[in-house]
Amino acid sequence: MPTRRRLILASPFLAAPALAQAQWSPERPLRFIVPFPAGGSSDTQARLIAEPLARALGQPVVIENRPGAGGVIGATEAARAAPDGHTLFIATTGTHAANVSLYSRLAYNPVRDFAPVTMVADYAQFIGVGPEWPAAPQRSLEGLVAALRADTTKRSFASSGNGSPTHLAGEMFGHLFGIPMEHVPYRGQALAVADVIAGRVPLMFPSIADVLGQIRAGRVTPLATMAPTRSSAIPDVPTTAELGHPSLVSSIWTAIFLRAGSPPAAVARMNAEIVRILAAPELAQRLGEAGFGVQSSTPEELARFQQAEITRWAEVVRISGARLD
Repeated sequence: MPTRRRLILASPFLAAPALAQAQWSPERPLRFIVPFPAGGSSDTQARLIAEPLARALGQPVVIENRPGAGGVIGATEAARAAPDGHTLFIATTGTHAANVSLYSRLAYNPVRDFAPVTMVADYAQFIGVGPEWPAAPQRSLEGLVAALRADTTKRSFASSGNGSPTHLAGEMFGHLFGIPMEHVPYRGQALAVADVIAGRVPLMFPSIADVLGQIRAGRVTPLATMAPTRSSAIPDVPTTAELGHPSLVSSIWTAIFLRAGSPPAAVARMNAEIVRILAAPELAQRLGEAGFGVQSSTPEELARFQQAEITRWAEVVRISGARLD
């Protein structure tokens, strides 16, 4: 299965030929639908892209936050947009991979209703504990597993909601180590983090980007990054692969899509412009410092990656037994 790490990190030199061939230009302001609230990870990325994209296209790019139902509301809105290249959508692991298996019915089809443009970012999750968790040796992946096996009262974990990547990562962890875990869902990551810090729930599997401030403040301790390679945001934290568990990998990704049926020239122009924006050193640095790994691609690479992710998350959902309807 292709991994997100194999996607090509595009350079500004690769963008130039595509840009020369793409003559499409928007005729009016563009909508940029974000299926989560303002201030979240997807919203932050969309806003960092929207301003330089507006300058490049000569039209305003208006962010529309349409949160709710794990991204379903926003994705459904984007799927109903006119196929004219004027509505962008920032998709996530949930909206365009996991939701297909979590819901028996979706009001949109993440493959049929959307035209891939480019990947945006990939941000690894980690296995973390709060300040109430005992000190070494339990503050290590090996110590954590031993503690959970020895004490059933410590087996609960917090997530940002049912079916979220932070929920499914916890189910992956429990399945791998043969430990029945108790899932405690919250309405968003902030509430989940607050209860882990307060000691009400011992464990969580959030993305690095969402909890980086709490990590740096010492209120959340990462025991292992759920990725093949270490994160530049927390370089001293070992990966699950390093610790002998290469299959325990989970991250949240974002990508940009247009409505299916949009003019191919619109897709090409959007890809060229957004890849160029993501290749800018200042933007890459800002995203990296926030815990996001820039991961641009061609539309074809994104389409293949999405199909692989739909298959991968279907298995995770099957193991977890999670359903959202």
